[in-house]
Amino acid sequence: MSSAIPFIFLDNEASSLTTDSYPIEIAWVRQDGSNECFLIRPEPEWTDWSEQAEALHGLSREQLMKEGHPASEVAARFLCDVKGARLVSDAPPFDRAWLETLCGVAGKTTPVIHPVLEAWVEALRTHEGSSAQEEAALLTRVRRMEESRRKRRHRALPDAQELWRIWKDLGGR
Repeated sequence: MSSAIPFIFLDNEASSLTTDSYPIEIAWVRQDGSNECFLIRPEPEWTDWSEQAEALHGLSREQLMKEGHPASEVAARFLCDVKGARLVSDAPPFDRAWLETLCGVAGKTTPVIHPVLEAWVEALRTHEGSSAQEEAALLTRVRRMEESRRKRRHRALPDAQELWRIWKDLGGR
């Protein structure tokens, strides 16, 4: 039982976890495994920065200024690519706030973001006829994968790909 509306697996990295934070990297993975990833050049008014966050993702503000793409271009590309899809994330409130900041630069409305658990549950439903023991084993595997994923350095593309891989391993199509 698969929905006709495709999932897109989303992850952002940000300047900090404060209310003044902004997105510095965005990645999304489509159901077929293809993906996009962009470093985002901070807008002049985006000044918040956390050294703790930098230690987690390994991106410096200087690197973003040199290698980042203009926020309005990233927003336009993202919004074009995700139109008509169900965006899922492992941290919807944070990702929504960062997308509001990003989409705001382009004067666009932020799409809805759902918890990734929705995609994983839907993928599990494709195992009709599997036993409760088999489903429990799959969920245990998901928990272990999620725990190991959270211990690694945070970067948007590997994190979004890991959300997609779990979905795929659970039977996502």
